[in-house]
Amino acid sequence: MALNKITYYSELMKMIMGVEVIIPENKWGYSLADRPKDYKYPVLWLMPGGGYNYTDWARYTALELYSAQEGIAVVLPSSYYAGYMDTAHGNYPYFSVIAQEMPEFLYHLFPLSREREDNFVAGFSMGGYGAFKLAMQFPERYTACGVFSGPIGLVPRQPVHRSMDELGIREHSDDPIPDAQRTLAAAFGGAENRRNTKDDNLYMLEKHLQAGDELPAFYIATGQEDAIAGDNYETAELLHKMGLQFEDIRDHGKHNWEYCDRHVKQFIEWIPLKNVYKMEEYLVRMVSCGILRKVTIAVPKMPFKTLFPGLRQWRILKAFVTFYDL
Repeated sequence: MALNKITYYSELMKMIMGVEVIIPENKWGYSLADRPKDYKYPVLWLMPGGGYNYTDWARYTALELYSAQEGIAVVLPSSYYAGYMDTAHGNYPYFSVIAQEMPEFLYHLFPLSREREDNFVAGFSMGGYGAFKLAMQFPERYTACGVFSGPIGLVPRQPVHRSMDELGIREHSDDPIPDAQRTLAAAFGGAENRRNTKDDNLYMLEKHLQAGDELPAFYIATGQEDAIAGDNYETAELLHKMGLQFEDIRDHGKHNWEYCDRHVKQFIEWIPLKNVYKMEEYLVRMVSCGILRKVTIAVPKMPFKTLFPGLRQWRILKAFVTFYDL
């Protein structure tokens, strides 16, 4: 397993940015160097919630294990408390960094597939809004989108309702805004200025459905004990009425990392991975097709690791090859 923490200078942000990238190793433990030449990993672009950063998914869940089990790379960016926006105030284009600059930067560093069938996006809480937003603005990029406890309809279609007041997505109000939400207000500006724009997920979804565009498959989960369950379930009902087909999960759980850990695992198992490299499965397919047969070969008398340097999947190889000394 390779967990890579990267800092780089962002031309868009004019500052140093951070991102983590998980490159999986097979559960048998083969080296990254053993993958086939030119192989590109399927990749999950995974967004954290508001106020969290790019290190938290790996810190608070067993994400590295799930990545290894399924053979999928995971990219972990962050927009902190900027709401996955190109901010209304301050000129901080977090969304453009995550959507455009950072992927191109990472494609140059890591063997990540660009193919739609190999790309997936998901997020927790505010990251769920961001993941759905990415799926709406770039549906041609992703095969599936996961939203865990996420406020998909954060920008309301009609007059601001209760959840928006609670989040403080307002520029002008006599009512006090919680300090923790002031940065969201700075990021979004007034909700009325975001309606019927690319930042309005429900508006974008309606346009795609009317046009008959091909959309990702959607996995949307919110626990019944979640503080925003009521609003999320209302949004889910609206999505059904709009005609969106999606996995609608309303189980038990709160707005926390335990819930994230459960559902990121289930989401990775749910997505249609097609081009996963798993050495043991590759060899089994070769045997079943008659390409590889059990054979006996002669090798010099020396330690196995010396004979086959870098080959760590020797337990699999020994299942098909009988060795004897010269």
